[in-house]
Amino acid sequence: MGKDATTVTEMTDILCRDGSILHVCPTQEAAMGLAAGEMTGAPWSDIYPLPSRERLEGLFAQTRPGPHVVRLDLRRATGGPTISTTAVATLYDDANHGACLRLVKWRQGGSLDDVARLAEENEILSSILAASDDAGWCMEWREPLDLSAPEQEIVRQVFENGPRWRFCNDAMARLYRTPEGEDFNLRPVHETFQRSPENETFVRSLIRANFDVNGAPSRDLRYDGMYIEVENDVRGHIRGNRLYRMWGTVRDVSKHARRAAGLREEIDTLRSIIEAVPDAVLVVDRDGAILRINLAAEELLHVTPDILPERNLKDLIDLPSGLSALFSSTASTIPRHPNRIFPVGIPGAGSNLRAELTARPLTLRGNDYLVLSLRPRMGSAGAGETRDSLVKLRAER
Repeated sequence: MGKDATTVTEMTDILCRDGSILHVCPTQEAAMGLAAGEMTGAPWSDIYPLPSRERLEGLFAQTRPGPHVVRLDLRRATGGPTISTTAVATLYDDANHGACLRLVKWRQGGSLDDVARLAEENEILSSILAASDDAGWCMEWREPLDLSAPEQEIVRQVFENGPRWRFCNDAMARLYRTPEGEDFNLRPVHETFQRSPENETFVRSLIRANFDVNGAPSRDLRYDGMYIEVENDVRGHIRGNRLYRMWGTVRDVSKHARRAAGLREEIDTLRSIIEAVPDAVLVVDRDGAILRINLAAEELLHVTPDILPERNLKDLIDLPSGLSALFSSTASTIPRHPNRIFPVGIPGAGSNLRAELTARPLTLRGNDYLVLSLRPRMGSAGAGETRDSLVKLRAER
């Protein structure tokens, strides 16, 4: 008793890249109601509707031969309902016809449907990641990492347990300047992610965060030989005490790192210059709290940085009037004109020590400060001089 064509479990055809059909097996011809050899040389469109043809074109665009699992519909010769199938597709080169696609199909409804569904979901997710401008990566190991081991042993395993790239998108290849024609996914991990003190520190931060971090810094090597400072957002796939893979996105922050390094160098230079200024310099706010002081001021006022938070300007300098009067006076200072000089006493340095004070206003982050410069003068301050200065300050308020 012959089998009904509708119960056939396996159908095969071979397609050419130019859109023609090279071969259709008898079981598929029978299932579709076709005569033997009727479709040889015919276009795909005779047996595949448009959505299926689009999937077939996508298979021809694949760089790997397969097998690929995909859902396809077949047209019946009678014009009845399409036959829904799950196909296993393999690309190969034919000596006479060039690139060809062999399709082995089964009617939908079996366990292969789950494979097709997962393959389709994987294709969608891969397409999204591949099209992203953010460099995305996934790393796994030939031997999973034992997270119950001591930290240094886990660090060793990260670099020595056979790491490989599971998936990296095109943005990742561009970031690391992958050589023309090379697939970043096939390159050894150590070429870009080397074992270095910086990267060991990076791995330790991952271990302590249970492989769930944002903005973790590392130092990687591009294929043009340049090191780049990067930040990684990382997640790990952990089962039990085993790490099987980790994935995330990476951002090149080298420009920002260079800028930060330049700013730190500039700040260090300015600090050194301020420390070397022979006149005592202080920065104070409207309440008299001391924001900054240089070495000459420490020596003149007999204070050290560790006790400064406990001291106020009024504890260190006898002003001829209040600090608010000094703020008001300096507010009217004309740029590029000589600073006004105010005589002050230094109580902590002895009764006969006085100094000449000059001040300039400073605004930082919306707050008002005064930069004070002190130049000591030996001898006691005359009562008349102090009184005249006080009258002058009050008049200017």
